[in-house]
Amino acid sequence: MYEYIDKMLAELPSDMNGVSTTPAALHLFNVDDGAQKLDEDRAQLFHHLVAKLLYLSWRSRQDIQTAVAFLCTRVQSLDMDDYKKLARVMKYIRGTKDMTLTIEANDGPKWWVDSSYAVHPDEES
Repeated sequence: MYEYIDKMLAELPSDMNGVSTTPAALHLFNVDDGAQKLDEDRAQLFHHLVAKLLYLSWRSRQDIQTAVAFLCTRVQSLDMDDYKKLARVMKYIRGTKDMTLTIEANDGPKWWVDSSYAVHPDEES
């Protein structure tokens, strides 16, 4: 994933430089109906980056899922406010690109997963 993140960060425009300590601000879900609409080039970039972030959020960066889920809802009516929210997520990724998901086992409680739960006609495993 490091190469994927590095490549994504390398293609960012200069207005997305810098770092952020969180992926979203408190006003993430606020929508400004009077905000300036994005031009076609920025709209294409927005779609491209949100798709990459969606992949990344499912694979290794669950910490950005809330922000990415909201950005996915905005792709039909993009404005400058949405672009700034995307820029904040990208700045957060830049500042935390070495953070990864780690799942470890220890001597604590054991977990069992039944991958075929209720798939049979009698609804048994």
